[in-house]
Amino acid sequence: MINNGGFAVVGVFHVQHNTLRRLAEWVHLTAPAIVFNKSSLAVTEGGTSATYTVRLSVKPTSGVKVRVTRGNGAITVNKASGTAGASQDLTFTTQNWNTAQTITVAAVNDDNAVSGNVTITHTTVNADTAAEYDSVSRSLTVTVTDDDGEMVVS
Repeated sequence: MINNGGFAVVGVFHVQHNTLRRLAEWVHLTAPAIVFNKSSLAVTEGGTSATYTVRLSVKPTSGVKVRVTRGNGAITVNKASGTAGASQDLTFTTQNWNTAQTITVAAVNDDNAVSGNVTITHTTVNADTAAEYDSVSRSLTVTVTDDDGEMVVS
């Protein structure tokens, strides 16, 4: 094998590298986490809303409550059976932990001409959550485009 220019050594490294990568992916996927189907969102004032889904990475030993909270008043968050507002609670059980729950995000139509980013935080509520999910948190960034023209003062 040495006569082969070290190919076997490279091949072993390649296998070990792929094995380590798969192991890292498995550990990441089996650690208690909040999972989204999107990495970011974009909404426009006066425009359509955007949606994303939330689920858990692994089956909990009991119920898990995830509080979804907007970063400021520029957007609202809503779940299928909720009322749009500043926050929503999602409840996951040992039966529905891997069933995606949909959150709808809409921009608040205001009179200022400010666009920007808003962070939505997703945090487990420790008093209502299985121990392995205590203090688990994840954020999603929403880009809000304002529909008001910029005011020019002369």
